[in-house]
Amino acid sequence: MAYARHQSFYLRDKWFSKGLRSVEHDKRFFFNEFAFEQIGLGKNMVEALKYWLLAFNVIEERSEEGQKAHYLTELGELLYGNDKLLQKNETLAILHYNLVQNANDQSTVFQWYFNIYKETSVSKPDLLKSFVTWVGQNESKEISEKSLKRDIDCLIQFYTKKPDENDPEDVIFCPFSKLNLLKSEHSGEGYDTVKKLSSEVSSLGTATLYYVLLNHCVLHEIDLLSVDEIINGDLLWGKTFNFSRNKTIEALNILSNHEKYPIEYVRTNNLDYVKVPHISPMEFLKTELLKG
Repeated sequence: MAYARHQSFYLRDKWFSKGLRSVEHDKRFFFNEFAFEQIGLGKNMVEALKYWLLAFNVIEERSEEGQKAHYLTELGELLYGNDKLLQKNETLAILHYNLVQNANDQSTVFQWYFNIYKETSVSKPDLLKSFVTWVGQNESKEISEKSLKRDIDCLIQFYTKKPDENDPEDVIFCPFSKLNLLKSEHSGEGYDTVKKLSSEVSSLGTATLYYVLLNHCVLHEIDLLSVDEIINGDLLWGKTFNFSRNKTIEALNILSNHEKYPIEYVRTNNLDYVKVPHISPMEFLKTELLKG
């Protein structure tokens, strides 16, 4: 598991496009001593940017001919060609899903908060305390509380740092605040209260939700999912996007009318299931993103 590799920097506006462009033009960009000058960021910010791109699974590190280099993944190439400025909520939601999925063991705090931690409203001190306790129970080595606090701080800023409406030149907001998945409010008692929010189906985009289902089915080699599992199962809608049963049913009804790949409702043993078509998640994503 990994902690505080973001150097305390959440992803800033335009960083994503700068990072993908830099790797596309120079596979060893992040190994360049003067990369920070080329991209116009501080050295620690460049390290943070590399971290985010790896955690999003849009770049990967490989060794070829004895040299390490970075390459755009299939998802990275798709987003670089279609939405490198992160203007579509669908793109943001897919990248959020990758953080929660934590497939490369880069984003432990995101996986923990959305997939494991059950409280929907908590004080910031108690949130940190819960994370420290969980890490202590699941790590064989000791992790400094300072690093874990940085993770909690970054997690909150990642989803709450909104643009300043009075400053069109504001560049320190985080694009992921548009997803409205988390809110932090000052309680008046000397600490902030952190709340999970449930975004609207239309805001996340049904393409994202379908992609998550397809990816889950491929990973587990299944094509049938119960509605209850979609609501309560790991790395599915209920946990990843804070979806209620009503929103889950709303989204499934929309997907059952998909023009090309409609899902099917199946009732077995008095339980509701959905049958998902056999299609590669990335192939589906390409057709959906290219439509818009």
